[in-house]
Amino acid sequence: MLKKIIIFILALFVLMNAVCAIDTSDWINASVGYEEFKIPPEYKNPYSSDFHMYEYDYNINVFTVRYVNPAIMSLYGYFIEHSSIVKKVKVAGHDAVFFSGYDRSSEMNTSKLWFSAGDEFYYIAWNGSEITPTIEEVVKSASPSNYTTSEFYSILNDEYSTYKITDAIESQRNDYPARDKSSHSFVSFGSGGVNFGVMT
Repeated sequence: MLKKIIIFILALFVLMNAVCAIDTSDWINASVGYEEFKIPPEYKNPYSSDFHMYEYDYNINVFTVRYVNPAIMSLYGYFIEHSSIVKKVKVAGHDAVFFSGYDRSSEMNTSKLWFSAGDEFYYIAWNGSEITPTIEEVVKSASPSNYTTSEFYSILNDEYSTYKITDAIESQRNDYPARDKSSHSFVSFGSGGVNFGVMT
């Protein structure tokens, strides 16, 4: 009798996994950074798509996949300071950081999921406050990370520490913009040199 119950439970588990699987046969491929991501058909006609970003809509929170290596420090620091939920998660085998909060301009909850693929860092943005099976499939389509869990979080922690130092130094400047909840000054270092600006 116990054997029959165990077999029934295993069969039920297999059946549930088969029912929950998402059919990605009609999904498209999009190159972002150094990865080829699978994109669901409802987001197949992007507003903008280039090396750095696949944006479905002019409002990036609708659905966006972004390559963030050139701006990890400024973006990661900004999201930490402007998200009501920040937590470590594991999605499709990837270590990740999940950000979520209420966006006043769209009057919706929005989310971002940071993860790495190979040696590079990416995030996915979407409207909603949950990591859906669709978002999991997009992450699953990326290459595995080359970082261990501790390396992944250590890199992001170092970037955030640099962000706080840079922000503290900038706030001492005479021409530093007035600090409020809707703007953020940033510095980015990349192949094009050093860039300064203000996010609103």
